[in-house]
Amino acid sequence: MTRWLRCLFLVSAWMFQIPSWADEPLSVALEPAQVDISADFSGIDLKAIGSMKGPGDLIVKVAGPLQDVTLSRKTKLGPFWVGGAAVKMSGAPSLLFLCVTAPIASLLPPAEREKYALLLQSVPVRIEPQLQAHAASVWRKAFFELKEKKGYYREDNGAIRVFENGQFVADIRLPGDLQSGTYTVETLLVRSGKVVGHTVGEFKVRLAGIEHWIWNAAHDYPWLFGSLFTLAAMLLGIALTAIPYRPR
Repeated sequence: MTRWLRCLFLVSAWMFQIPSWADEPLSVALEPAQVDISADFSGIDLKAIGSMKGPGDLIVKVAGPLQDVTLSRKTKLGPFWVGGAAVKMSGAPSLLFLCVTAPIASLLPPAEREKYALLLQSVPVRIEPQLQAHAASVWRKAFFELKEKKGYYREDNGAIRVFENGQFVADIRLPGDLQSGTYTVETLLVRSGKVVGHTVGEFKVRLAGIEHWIWNAAHDYPWLFGSLFTLAAMLLGIALTAIPYRPR
């Protein structure tokens, strides 16, 4: 039995065992609840499996932890391109996926989309240093275009499968360079331009194995970690120079 079928069975069992769940317009379970990142991690399939009461359209929103990034603009100096202005962008999710059964613009009016933060290019972003409105809008646009180009921000209307009994499965492929932290998954049931069901879940992404140890050491003891790393690099360099070189 595949993983999503097991989860579908669990959702059905919960609905029969807990009467309050049967009365809810929307119920969702996530698989897996935790993602461990190791050296060979190349991405994982997240599944949101649930049931909706009555007809309607679905929106599954996956948002990653907030991220700080620095964008820079290259400037041409003669025949060369050199680093130019740079700004720090903070407060936006590292990842934002909107999985839908139909284009969001056709499901909800702008006010509802703004209420539930379902506009890819309307996510709050803080820009440092403070810039004038026109300059800030240019940097914001560049930030969102970069996110969409790399596949971190996207709308997908082919990820959700709905069955005749009202149960559904959303298959969401997560990339291999996930940021560690807590990810939220919001599922919305939409009818006639209104949200009639709304659930929020979460899963955690964490480093595992030696990556987890190195990350903890670098953040908990930065000076000691840096000193040991430098010492190890020096010893490696000495060892390599001590190896006799034999020309061919």
